[in-house]
Amino acid sequence: MSKKTQKFIVYLMLIVMLASTLLMGLSWLL
Repeated sequence: MSKKTQKFIVYLMLIVMLASTLLMGLSWLL
């Protein structure tokens, strides 16, 4: 696996984590 692919996967995982945290926060507020 190339370094570029690894970096992309890491960013993707971070985005997914942030999105799920935001969704959980929104559902908790509502």
